[in-house]
Amino acid sequence: MANNFARGRSAEIFKLDDNKVMKLFFEDYPRSDAEKEYKNTVIASKNGCTPVKVYEKIEKDGRFGFVMDYVDGVSQNDMPGKDPGYIFKAGYDLAKCHALVHNAKDHNLEDIRNVAIKALDQDEFNDFSKEEKDSMKKYILTIPEEDTIIHLDLHTGNVLVNDKKELFVIDWMTAGRGSRYVEYAMMNFLFKDAELFPEKSKFVNAIFGMIRGMIGKQYYKGYEKLMPVDKIEVDKVRIIALIIRRSWGIEFEHQVLNKQIRELIKKYC
Repeated sequence: MANNFARGRSAEIFKLDDNKVMKLFFEDYPRSDAEKEYKNTVIASKNGCTPVKVYEKIEKDGRFGFVMDYVDGVSQNDMPGKDPGYIFKAGYDLAKCHALVHNAKDHNLEDIRNVAIKALDQDEFNDFSKEEKDSMKKYILTIPEEDTIIHLDLHTGNVLVNDKKELFVIDWMTAGRGSRYVEYAMMNFLFKDAELFPEKSKFVNAIFGMIRGMIGKQYYKGYEKLMPVDKIEVDKVRIIALIIRRSWGIEFEHQVLNKQIRELIKKYC
């Protein structure tokens, strides 16, 4: 017996009777992307990056999906509603999740250098000249290959917290292998430059901006205590993070991302 209890942009989640859930992707969601998320989630689970165990793949009514453990918790975004004081530790918990993931290695994930290079051929990068794209591809190939697992979308919406305050990283579609500094650079953009809610008022965004800044400070302090960071090395791989972020097609981020990518082209390419 399955009961629908959550719905996202790409899939629905159904709770099963045996303390498991079935993630069922929508019919129009690319099968290759769904298969990739299943593979990535299996790898993350096997390497201890999340306590969530993954089981069989399934097909139901022409839709692809897979079964995994049920987590009786809420996202970090929703935790202040249960525990208002949680806002003062959310960033530290997020840092713990990043360090847990970055201590694992697996060669079976996609090389994020290749992810970035392939992204440059998408229509999203029509704003850039062929010369700019060729120079970026050439530079990216000079960055050393690594097998460190990185999530690439590991924000407070993708960490679940249960009543025991245990942490569960979810949504592994974007995961790959490469320098952990790419993920750190992605968080730099998220905490400092990503536009919040373009449909909201300046006042509301100012409030959320203050909260985001506070969580960001906690994250940086917590992560750098757990895993030392070389800021120069972060800057050298930042272009990969920004290219991947740009490829996601978040329209209200295009201008700032284009500007920052071009600054890095001048600096490194």
